[in-house]
Amino acid sequence: MNKLIIIVAPQGAGKTTNAAVLREALGCARIVDNWDGRAPLEEGDLALTNCAAFDPPRRSRVLTLAQALSEAKLAA
Repeated sequence: MNKLIIIVAPQGAGKTTNAAVLREALGCARIVDNWDGRAPLEEGDLALTNCAAFDPPRRSRVLTLAQALSEAKLAA
């Protein structure tokens, strides 16, 4: 299933460190690290950002890092 997921957490929280595991567990195809909140995203992307203010693209899910890690544990 192609999904667009955006993970928001402060710099240094572990988004990039956990990106590959999260991509696999959440069913995403591509990792977009350091997303600036404006660049276009595609279905299947896992976008990692520390931007607090952005307009989420349609059909996207926005998760905190803690929420994403929790979902990844459930999927394992």
